Amino acid sequence: MKNDRLFEMMYLLLQKQGMTAPELAKKLEVSVRTVYR
Repeated sequence: MKNDRLFEMMYLLLQKQGMTAPELAKKLEVSVRTVYR
């Protein structure tokens, strides 16, 4: 499941460069801290 989240994060970043950690956290339904890890 962790790998799925990582691939989804990479896909989101490739689609929209300049996405912030809070934006990613909201899209992935995780905490901002998880995004930074």
